[in-house]
Formats: sequence, C-alpha cells, structure tokens
Amino acid sequence: MQLLTSLTINTDNKSTQAKSTKNQNTQTFKVHFYPKQYIIETNQKTITIDKHLIIDRDNGNLYEKDGPPPQSEHQQMAFSAFLGTIYILDKPFLLLVDEAELVCTIDEQDIFQISTVAFLPYEPNEKIMQSTKANEILKMIGQLRKLLIVGFYFSYGYDLTLSKVKQKIEEKTEEKFLWNLNLIRNHLKQQIDRKWLTNIIQGFINYFYLYINGKKLDFYLMSRRSCKRAGTRYNARGIDDDGNVANFVETEQIIYYNNHCCSHLQVRGSVPIFWNQRGLMTETKLMRSADLTKNAFKKHFKTLLEDYSRVICLNLMAKKKSAEQMVTEGFEEQIKLNSDELNGNVKYEWFDFHHECKNNDFSQSNPLIRKLLEHIKNFGFYLEDLKTKKVLSVQHGIFRTNCMDCLDRTNFIQTKIAMSVFDLSTKQLGVDFQNLLKMSPIEALDEDSSKITNYFIQYFKNIWADNGDMLSIQYTGTGSTHTNITRTGQRDITGTLDHGSKSLWRFLYQNFGDNDKQETIDILLGNHADITASYSKQIDQKLKSRFQEFCSFSERSILVVTWNVGGQRVPQSYDLNKQIIDYSADIIVIGLQEMVTSGTGLVVGSSSYLQDWDKLISNNLRQRDKYIYIKSKELLGMGLFIYAKERFQDRITKVSYDTIKLGFLGQIANKGAVVIKMLIDDTLICFINCHLEHGQKSLSTRLQSLKDIHQNIFNQIGIGKKKEEKIEQCDYRILFGDLNFRINLEAEQVITSTQRHKLFIEQSRIHESKEILQQLQKYDEIIINREQNQYLKQYKEAEINFLPTYKFEPYSNTYDKLRTPSWTDRILIGQNEHCEHKYQNYKSHDINYSDHRPVSALINVKTRKEIAEKKADVISSIYKTES
Repeated sequence: MQLLTSLTINTDNKSTQAKSTKNQNTQTFKVHFYPKQYIIETNQKTITIDKHLIIDRDNGNLYEKDGPPPQSEHQQMAFSAFLGTIYILDKPFLLLVDEAELVCTIDEQDIFQISTVAFLPYEPNEKIMQSTKANEILKMIGQLRKLLIVGFYFSYGYDLTLSKVKQKIEEKTEEKFLWNLNLIRNHLKQQIDRKWLTNIIQGFINYFYLYINGKKLDFYLMSRRSCKRAGTRYNARGIDDDGNVANFVETEQIIYYNNHCCSHLQVRGSVPIFWNQRGLMTETKLMRSADLTKNAFKKHFKTLLEDYSRVICLNLMAKKKSAEQMVTEGFEEQIKLNSDELNGNVKYEWFDFHHECKNNDFSQSNPLIRKLLEHIKNFGFYLEDLKTKKVLSVQHGIFRTNCMDCLDRTNFIQTKIAMSVFDLSTKQLGVDFQNLLKMSPIEALDEDSSKITNYFIQYFKNIWADNGDMLSIQYTGTGSTHTNITRTGQRDITGTLDHGSKSLWRFLYQNFGDNDKQETIDILLGNHADITASYSKQIDQKLKSRFQEFCSFSERSILVVTWNVGGQRVPQSYDLNKQIIDYSADIIVIGLQEMVTSGTGLVVGSSSYLQDWDKLISNNLRQRDKYIYIKSKELLGMGLFIYAKERFQDRITKVSYDTIKLGFLGQIANKGAVVIKMLIDDTLICFINCHLEHGQKSLSTRLQSLKDIHQNIFNQIGIGKKKEEKIEQCDYRILFGDLNFRINLEAEQVITSTQRHKLFIEQSRIHESKEILQQLQKYDEIIINREQNQYLKQYKEAEINFLPTYKFEPYSNTYDKLRTPSWTDRILIGQNEHCEHKYQNYKSHDINYSDHRPVSALINVKTRKEIAEKKADVISSIYKTES
C-alpha cells in the first residue's frame, strides 16, 4: 500500500539546510596545569567519568585516580575534545579541540566539525622555544592547525568510524577511518577508560530534512576517508603492500523516515596497482611488475569482500589518454590474473566517462546506471525498523568507483547511484518517488537547477556536490572540477571557467604546497621519519631487546654482482649464467656502471640500455630457475636490477628507490648512486649501486660522495618525495659498484706484484700469493680510511682473494701501465644490531669486455618475520611493566 502520495516541503528552511551554528567551546574536558602533570576531568554532563586522568609530563604515563584534582594554585582551561598525544619532531604535545561547530544531530548524538585546536607541551614552553628546532616545530604546529580544520569531525556518543550496519553488530572502532589512532595508541595500551579519548574522522558530514505528507525525512551524508596510505594527490597514488589504496573513501547515505532507518554504502579508491605521478610534468609510471602486484591486489579485495561481501569495480578512466590507459590496463591485467581467487565475487565494469559524456552531455551516464540497476537491487541496503529495533535487510555488495583521482567523475557517478538507491528505499517505505517527480530520478539530476521545483532534488544535488568539493579539497587543495555539473546538472561557461581555474590551482598546489601538506599528514599519522616519540622510543627499545620472543627467522641467499661495462653493449646471446651468475640465489642483484658513456646518451637517459640489459638478465635467469622481476632503476648510465625466485614474491614488499647525482653540483659527468630498498618478510634491505669519482687524487671527493649518499638518499624533499626510512635505518645495507678507491702505490709496483701473484698461483704457492694481496691491501684507500670515516666504518668486507679489477687494456688481460691497478669494484655490507650475514664467496670474473672486471659476492643474511599475536603479547607485558 502506498503510504504517502504527495510531497510537501518544510517552508521554514528552503536552503541547503547545512546548519550554520557558530563555533563554540563545549567545555567537555577541563585541563589542570601542574609543573609535573596535566590532570583532565570531564564536565559530567556530556561524558560521565567519576575519576580524573593524570598525565605525567616527564615520561608520558597515564593513569586514572579517584577524587578531585589537587587544590594548589594552578592554571586551568576547558576544551571540546581530547585527541591524544602528538609528537612534533622529538617534542610531545597534548592535542585538544578548542572550538567546534555543531553540524547535525543523529540518534540524539551531536556531531561536530573541528574549528580550532590547541597544543599543550609536555615540556615547559620556554624550553621548547630555546630549542634549535623551535622554528620548525612552530611551523609544523601552524600546518597542523590548518590541516585539522578541513573536514575533521567528532562525536561524543556516535562512532563516526562505523556505518549503521557495523554499529548494529557492535563492531569495534574501524581503525582505517580513525585519524587520531597514532595519537591515542599508547594511551589505550595503558588501559584507561576509552571515554577520555575522542575519535576523529576526516571526510564530509552534512544533513538536510524535509517533509513528505507531513512526515519528516532526515537525510545524512557521511564520507569517511581512510588514514591508511593517506596523503596528497601526487604523493599518494595506487596501492601499498598491505592492500591500502590512496584516497579510499567510504560514503554512507542515511535516511530516517516513517520510523525506519535506511543506510547505503559506496566506496571510492585509487586504482589498486603500484603506480604514481611525479615531477613537474606529472609523468605516470607503473612501479611494480604484475607478479609483484598480485599479493597487494589480493589483500585489497580480501578486505573489501570481508567488509562488503561482493564488489563491482567501476573504472571511469579514458583509454585514449595514455596515462589513464596505462593504469587501466594494469588494473584489468590484475583482474584477469586473480580471477580464480576472486571467485566471481569481484566484477569489473569500464565506462569511458569523458568519451561517453562528450560535448558536456552528462545525461549519457544514465545508460550505465540503468545497466547497473539489477546489481543495485541485488545489493540492496540496510533497513531497520526503529520501533522494534529489528534489522529488515542488509546490503550485500558495494560499488567501488574510481577515475584517475577518484574525485570528480567518481563523485558524479556515485551521486547517480545514490539517487537510484534512494528511489528503491523510498519505494520500500511506501513512496513512489518517481511518480512524485513525474520523471526518472536519475534524469531529474540532469535537469537545469533553475527549472527544478522539487526541493529534495535541489538539496540532494547540493549535498553530494558539497561532498565532492570537500573530498577534493582534502586530496588536491581545491574543490571538485565537476561541482558545477553535480550541483546544476549542466556545465555552463561559469562551470568551464571554474574547471580551468581549479585545474590550474591543483597544478600549483602540486608544485608548491603538496609536500608541506604531506609532511603534516605524516606527522599526524605517525609516518614522519624524523619524529622521535620519546616514550614510544623507550617501548621500542625494550621491544627490540625481546625480538626473539615474537619473531621466526630464515636464511636468505643474495647474489650481488657489480660490473662497469665501459659502454659496451653485450649481445643478447651472451651467457651470463656461465660467466657471472653462477649460483641460483634466492635474490639476485646486478649493478652496472657505464651502460652508456657518451654525453648524448647520459643527457637523453639510458632507459633503452636498461631494457636491453633487463631482457638479457631475465632470459639467462629463466634458464636457471623461476625468477621474477622485482625492480630496476637507471641514472646516468648506472643500472640496478633486482630479481627473486618466484616462490619469494609474496615475501617481498615495500619496494622503493631513490637516486642521487654526484660530481660538479650534482649535474655533470656520470657519477652518482641508484638505490633500491625492500622488505623481505620484516627485514629491510637496501642495495646501493654507486659510481664514485675516478682518479688517484680524488679520495676526498669519494669520501664526500659517500656522505652525500647516506645523508640525502630517502631524505630528499621535492615533488612527490616524502621522508621515509634512511639508509642507516635499514637492517642490511649492501654498498657496491665502481667505488673507484685506489691503491696508493706507483703503477709499476702494483703490476709487478700482480705478475708475481700469477706466478705463485701457477706454482700452487697459495700462501705466498695471498701474502702479495695482503701487502697490496695495506695501501688500499678503503682499508686505510675505514676506521676514520663514519660511513666506511659501518661496512664490512670479505677477504679480497682476487687481483685488482681495474684498469685493463681493451679486450685484454693486461693492465694499463699508465694507471695503478686497483680494487675499484667492491661489495661491502653494513648491518644493524641483531642482524647476521656471511659471505659465501667473494670473487672477480675473468671477462674482458671492458677495462673493469665484474665482481660478485654470494651472501647469506638472516631475515625475521614477526608473529603479530606474540608481538602484541610482548608489547602488553612491556606496558604493564612500565605502568
């Protein structure tokens, strides 16, 4: 039976009805300031806790205590919310919400948007201001203040991280949407009442209402942005090894009507493969092979299926745009590769939005919505009878929508899906919404807003347009370029100009603002490499001392090869297996120098040489075992290639790279370093392929280059760069290449010694041959300078039992008489505490393609894998001891 047949509007409010409440301090938390402590109590009206919370300003300990705070003279202030402890560089601060704006009330619980925040230092103000880092700390506080007022929300009684259905089944707070998780993590481990700490989400929340036949319909829209792989557009793209994607947002549409609550969810997220866009020209690149992407891709969809049962992927990118085509093809390849494991629960739909909606005819998206209608009906929505509290239905699937940024096109299509769901849900509640409109609801969204007389359509379009704007501001710094279309149904001249203006601002933000904002997000989420949380650091130190309790260990073999090929193009028929790659190690790493030597080649780049070498190496490895490509990178004629046995592909994660140019101002010549690091299980290994300054008199330059590499690699700020683990933080560092360190003797002396060595070898006088090498090593620059140089002394090297590797006459085994023969080609290993490595062999190879001889080292390293449950138990015991 149709319950209502007419649509009436609340005449008191015919605007978008976003409540414009003034900023207020709710005075929920009162903070008492003492020299050694902060003491917090609640106002008991909003949050009832009979105790007060004591925070030790010296060590970060928290505990609750009965009774009122001490009555000695002290300062006190009231705040709206307590968000936890944030570390800015090495200084801890309490982070609190000062003023907030009431956005709406749902289920009798107020929802607020943060307006201003306050930072209360653990240390005295004067001590912080006297710190050498004072200006940087103040700058970061200023940036955090700006960040936290852009779409951050909280509620005292409504868990904003949870959708209606998850609230009903009493799930715990959803950590991926909890933006202050890092700030409260240590506090929660000290087992204080959860009510002290206020959850915050970032995203969008708004509300409107109207009346249908005298009955109120409340409409809420909530978007929750994931704090996993969070960041700005050009710093956060694609997927990470844990299956998290950039700009992942869950949007929930909630309506209350006629004693029923309906909720429907949609998600958006970056294409779940490894890709990025960086540089002034925002060049798009795929960062991992298909093989090395599979594991992360599966993790992503495993989580989606656990949360939402079934998934339909809507890809709105254009195949005629080369960047979008590249990413689309990578997405489609993963769908095919994983089809068996996805087991029909993930479907893929491609819709070229720009092509289909050309000439600004956005109604051409409606055939897609009609095509999806059967899925929309099958997925359904959450429906609860508010009188009986009985759940009548739940949602059985999700639409996962993406375009390049998951903003403009995505928000437009999500709006149309949301309208289709609204139409279905009101039908179930007895309202024929289509009949009331006298047209299809999705077509009503295409109507010129100036001609629409139905207030619901106006409100609906505006709230979804506001949602698109807010999410776009958070990711790119500007509102959505499609706001005008969503809001009005048309793109007029104003909308076209607005689109161009926002595109320009996005470019400017990318180049001038994104990195500061990314750094601020990393600070908030605890991902900033320069943050030292003193209390957490104490816990981490104790954790490291007990790692044996929660780790399992394995031994991995790594074959490292370094070869300066002197610009020679080795033919594809060359047998590397016979000449150099003489062991089927778990991981094979090959570093080349001077793949190209001509000035033109260095300026243009050596990517074609990289491809040729990759093809040659891959073909040879294929004959040896099932190896997969992990990563390769080139710079100024240097190339670094990494491969692993196929069975290890799921154990290798978080592959990243960096490069540095050396030489005059870092711009001239072919000197520098190419670095790739990766996790093997939970062990971080860094491979550093170097080509350092040549010449017998360039020792100081080589030592300075080592300093530059260690200080700047993975620590360079620029477009698309973020701070991460530096070289010294890696468990193992393998430094190799044409390091160009020399033997400090005359050429004739060394050549004579090498001739004697060969003679002794022929005569099987092994001991005497070793003595010659040992005598020469006394004059080797690495050995001489190791203890005095802070970077060289981090590394160890196996005994050198081979002749100097440089310099030979072309295609000859004869040393060039004008140069002192030297061990320029080396492989050194550094390791952190609790790590173990062993050289199985260290040798040169008698190949005369260039004036250098290749050098290889077979190294065994001990890797660890953390067992999460056991680690949690150890952490818990440490916190109990500390408190």
